[in-house]
Amino acid sequence: MRTLSKLTLLAAATAALHGAGFTDAHTGASVVTSRTYTQGVSANGTTSVGYTGTFQPYKIVGTTYTPLSNLSGGGYAYAFAADSTGNRIVGLAHNGSVEQAVLWTGTNVPILLDGTASFGSSAATGISANGNTIVGYGFNAMSTFDDAFYYRTGTITSLYSFFAGQASRAAGVSADGNLIVGTAGDYLPGPSSANGFIFNITTSALTIVDASAHLPAFATAGLTLTQLNAISGNGLVTVGYAYSDTVSSTPTDALAFSRTSTGTYTALGKLGGVFSWSIARAVSNDGSVIVGQSLNAANKSEAFVYQTGTMAGLGFLGTGDESDATGVSADGTVIVGYSRITPGGAVRHAFVYSNVMLDETEWMSSLNGPGSLVAMTTNLNQQPLEGAHHRPLMSYDSMGKQSQAWATGDFGASSRQSDRHMTSGEIGVSQAYGDFLLGIAAGHASLNQDLIFGGNASISGNYLLAEADYRLPDRESIVSLVLLRGDYDATASRGYVLGGGVLDASRGSTGLKTSSARLRLDGPAQQFTSSFSVTPFASYTFTRTTADAYTETGGSFPASFAAQEHNAQESRLGVTAKVVAVAGTTLLFTAEWIHRFDDAGDGLSGTNLATSSAFAVGGIAPTANQARFGFDIDHKLSADTLLNFSVHAAGIGPSSDVSAALSIRRAF
Repeated sequence: MRTLSKLTLLAAATAALHGAGFTDAHTGASVVTSRTYTQGVSANGTTSVGYTGTFQPYKIVGTTYTPLSNLSGGGYAYAFAADSTGNRIVGLAHNGSVEQAVLWTGTNVPILLDGTASFGSSAATGISANGNTIVGYGFNAMSTFDDAFYYRTGTITSLYSFFAGQASRAAGVSADGNLIVGTAGDYLPGPSSANGFIFNITTSALTIVDASAHLPAFATAGLTLTQLNAISGNGLVTVGYAYSDTVSSTPTDALAFSRTSTGTYTALGKLGGVFSWSIARAVSNDGSVIVGQSLNAANKSEAFVYQTGTMAGLGFLGTGDESDATGVSADGTVIVGYSRITPGGAVRHAFVYSNVMLDETEWMSSLNGPGSLVAMTTNLNQQPLEGAHHRPLMSYDSMGKQSQAWATGDFGASSRQSDRHMTSGEIGVSQAYGDFLLGIAAGHASLNQDLIFGGNASISGNYLLAEADYRLPDRESIVSLVLLRGDYDATASRGYVLGGGVLDASRGSTGLKTSSARLRLDGPAQQFTSSFSVTPFASYTFTRTTADAYTETGGSFPASFAAQEHNAQESRLGVTAKVVAVAGTTLLFTAEWIHRFDDAGDGLSGTNLATSSAFAVGGIAPTANQARFGFDIDHKLSADTLLNFSVHAAGIGPSSDVSAALSIRRAF
């Protein structure tokens, strides 16, 4: 691959190309379909688009798969191309009767481009990097041919007058939207005569591209048909293929070529022998990186990359025997497409290829989302609030005394969203003053979490807790305020993938501080029998967590991270059912709904020390809603000693999948 860019970190040039960094991007779609076909990638390399085996359009950002909606009443749709950032995606969608060119600006119902019904049916095949120009083709009922078109500022313009008597299809557009490329012939897609074309919207100049007329080897082979598939962002290089076989869906004699704006044609070659073929499908912004598909020496259709005069196969996913590269980022460092995952199988998965890793999102994904140091520390500081302090101090039996001392131990574990284990222990005392109760505690907490790509993190430190409870005049309701302050030290090993799938890691340490405040109202209780009551509760918690700037060491790509800050906000609504089992033993059953108000935050930023280039990666918002259920048992060991045990289970989200707390309380 080329030199390291801001979006993609590439290893040394000696890293093996074949199979290196060939990453299955299908994972997030596994619950939707067994097949994904990526057709293009945004210019910045972060968003790939395509369709599934059930003709559901999608986009993949990093490792996040998102389906796109169809037109109302439609049965299928395809996404073909994206603008520079992936915010605007084009393709076609079936509206229940015909296929229509569409634009997605989100995941909702797409925008119909041919609102005036200029065509009987249509498809959008390309969009400029700036998003201003969309190209494609539509069926002209008058001529019974397809006509190339471009769409700007809400208006669709046919190129019929430039190809009178011929069918035409636009396939690509330059970054500024001024140059369009495609193919024109007597009949598409199976013509007896066809040439590529370049159309300048600004000047209305039309350039015909005939590869066989400029490449003697093509003419000798009888490759008289030319198709153009793409144009470089700067408009200086077009790519496509020449062929004569119009019977096969993939021409068995096709040969890929490129053409510069000065009229220089270059045959790109092929991966296999005499009977091999090759097709160029996409090109980078400056034209130096071209991708496509070719028959290799083992007679397998294989994705390729062409640069510095050399064509190299990219390999296959798993044990697959077919792959195709359909798109490339502007800087040439991110290639997308699809591949079989088993020999001869029908299942194909979308892939993202890079010589080392995908982009900043993947490079930093080990320390983002649930794996970010700030998120982990926020969870760690919340553990006492979800453990021994998941209920007010005043809700514990006072055992006829005004003062209590306690020792607690908390444990939390998660394995679904992250593989995390947390422990904490504290000692504290409380004193009642009539309807008021004040308590203070000091504790130590630690966390160990496995991160993706073989990374891991450990966090430990001390915290102080203060609580004030007040019993309202109804004698059943309790208002409580808990303040929690923690100072922690974290060590993280950030894992990532090098060429050939080799795992590497860089390590660093930093300090974090976190402060939480929880305001809660319990009650009033609804007494059903003398031994059974139900109490509603509601709470709001604000947590501010900061991480100091730090610098990693070791690994191929250490980084220097800027300081981070995140404000987490959550509310909880729940009920507690209380059952007096026998004298001295009380059971409590809790159900609560948790909602997080905070968003993704500022994410990660800093400097890649291997290249001295800055990076900035958006954060990942926490799971917004989560359910949690618990069980407590309070058992008196003696007249002034209370043993409490609680266990909770939660749905997928920030709170631990399973947590437990054990405390011993002594009244005096």
